[in-house]
Amino acid sequence: MSWRYYENRSPKAVDDGIEAQSKRGDIGEQWWSRHFVDTVESYSKSNRITRGKRYARKGQVVDITVENGVVSATVQGSRADPYEITIRGDALSEETWQQIEQAMADRAKFGAQLLTEEMPADIEEVFEACDVSLFPQSYRDMTTNCTCPDSANPCKHIAAVFYILAEQFDEDPFLIFRWRGRTRETLLDRLQELRGVDDESNAQGVSFENGDDRPIGECLYEFWTAGESVEEIHIRSGTAGVTDATLHRLGQPPAELADVHERVAEYYTELTSPDR
Repeated sequence: MSWRYYENRSPKAVDDGIEAQSKRGDIGEQWWSRHFVDTVESYSKSNRITRGKRYARKGQVVDITVENGVVSATVQGSRADPYEITIRGDALSEETWQQIEQAMADRAKFGAQLLTEEMPADIEEVFEACDVSLFPQSYRDMTTNCTCPDSANPCKHIAAVFYILAEQFDEDPFLIFRWRGRTRETLLDRLQELRGVDDESNAQGVSFENGDDRPIGECLYEFWTAGESVEEIHIRSGTAGVTDATLHRLGQPPAELADVHERVAEYYTELTSPDR
């Protein structure tokens, strides 16, 4: 019987490689990146996952690109040429994305948070309502490949890319949507378009003539929403039902501005007096 000996060589150093920000413990700070990492780590308990994490922290990932349905990367190992890695996930169809975007727009919180580039904590509910998932439900939902000679999947090079990808999801959660087939620009444009329709219909129920004294924070989405209906607006002079309605909407000022608030209220009363 003969035994073949494989030399355990260290990877070649990389200039300007992508280093993981996390230097110990878990990689992935936000709930969405942790969800992604948990999916990968739950599939394999081999030491390749641990070695992949070391590769990520050492900066062995040379580059990484997220496109429609595929992540491409190169990772420097012990050989002269970097290995090429692809991680494929099913991009959602245009029809499915339109359903998802409508569901996001129908729930004001989701639309508002995404338009400010904030990932809603329960965004997965929207995808589930459309019978799809935002993240791969298991490792088998992805097709991964590395040009290294290791037959294991994931190998340490693929694992390193997963960890770097998780941190990039932390920095830009819209990369998750990009991987699933929707760019940031298209998604935000669609949400603005759909939210504009919703806000215009909501604005029709607001009556400022009778002195709508709600705090301005409660009607932010009903402001500047005339849209195509602007031709139907007729401006007429008249006395407001509440003389200081604007101040009313702004709410109570800080204590140190109480005197200023009272003086401004007096000016409002004088300016709106019928005798002027």
